[in-house]
Amino acid sequence: MALKLNLKKDELILVAVEMGLVIPSKVKIIDLKKLIESSAVYKNDIEFARSLVENALQKSKQEAEKIEREAEIQIEKIKLSQIEKQLELEKVRKKPEKNSQTLESGEPSFITDKLESLVKSIKTLTIQVPVRSESFNLFFHSLEKAFQIKSVLDELKAKILLNILGERVNNLLTYVSQEDLSNYVKIKELILREFEPTPQECLSNFKKARKLPSENYVQFASRLSATFDYYCQLRKVNEFRSLCDLIISDKIFETLDRDTMNHIATKQGETYFKPQQLGRECDVYLSARGKVSNGLMSRNPGSGVNKCLVQLGQSWPLRH
Repeated sequence: MALKLNLKKDELILVAVEMGLVIPSKVKIIDLKKLIESSAVYKNDIEFARSLVENALQKSKQEAEKIEREAEIQIEKIKLSQIEKQLELEKVRKKPEKNSQTLESGEPSFITDKLESLVKSIKTLTIQVPVRSESFNLFFHSLEKAFQIKSVLDELKAKILLNILGERVNNLLTYVSQEDLSNYVKIKELILREFEPTPQECLSNFKKARKLPSENYVQFASRLSATFDYYCQLRKVNEFRSLCDLIISDKIFETLDRDTMNHIATKQGETYFKPQQLGRECDVYLSARGKVSNGLMSRNPGSGVNKCLVQLGQSWPLRH
């Protein structure tokens, strides 16, 4: 009985290999069939050739089943991975709710552990509690950056702040209600009100600032930026024109004698006089003390400003 070679290419190759035939490169199916049919094994022992074909079919079937199983396993792994990711996302979503519920329920062990862990890490990321009052703005600047890095819950911020400050603010806390003790914003405002420097002190600190041995230049730049930002905040300067006015007024202020400087500092308080207004205030004060002639004042009430602006090497038109 003739043996039909209705096999796939890879199955024909298996049969040819088992027969010990040499298979040419880039061989086609038709060539493989002719090669097998012309072989001595196929011609002389058809039953053996049939068994080789059956073995090839069996191996091919097993290989196909193996590939199918591996594909199924891979699909199951992908499904499992997706489920794990979904569970992880669900866990992340539920974590803030769980933390909030735990805090509200007042579980002491959780709160204590959470605080101890956070206080240690926040202290590492924050500058030391200031000795000088004018440095508290830098302290809060670094503290809030640390809060942001560690994703600290609002409910814990006040507790961490009080823990870090310790005895430094004991006297202040006698004036704080029990409700406000858990309010970070209110405690911060209270501390800044108590230790807040005058704008002039803040500017002086900025000008006198030097790089500390313990900091690199990036840290020094950050400290300078925070100090100047705080100075602008105290002066309520938040746009370019007012910043220019502030710089010019500060320069004029530096040129004043001590008595005039004290007079202007008292009058302007926490805000500042813009250049033209500052010039008028100076001229009026000096005129009252007899240091500026009445004739000069009547001809040009802004002469004091012009004189100071000339020192700056700039020409600014006066507004009357």
